[in-house]
Amino acid sequence: MTDEEVLSAFHAMWDNFPEPVTITQKSREIVAVNKAAADLGLKAGIKCSSIGKPEDHKGCLCNRAIDTCTGIGVSYEGPFGRTYGFWIPISGRPDWVLHYSVGRTVNYDSLKR
Repeated sequence: MTDEEVLSAFHAMWDNFPEPVTITQKSREIVAVNKAAADLGLKAGIKCSSIGKPEDHKGCLCNRAIDTCTGIGVSYEGPFGRTYGFWIPISGRPDWVLHYSVGRTVNYDSLKR
């Protein structure tokens, strides 16, 4: 799969996800962002580690996910309670991960059912 195909698939699947999602390189450069990430000011070409405070990146598992070719998830206390963060390696792109959290920017308990 070419980079263009990966990026096209990323946008097709993640642009309407309600929380920020990025494709990030092992170097921490962001390759692509979904609409929610763009709305927060994230953009391709910046280092993800430049976002927020340095301590926000203390538990980053990007390298572990890439080095082991294994998706990794963690849970932590976020602004709305329990939050889950993920780093998922992208097949065919050994230095890229899909990175996102669930519950960090959206309070799912408050959504209408």
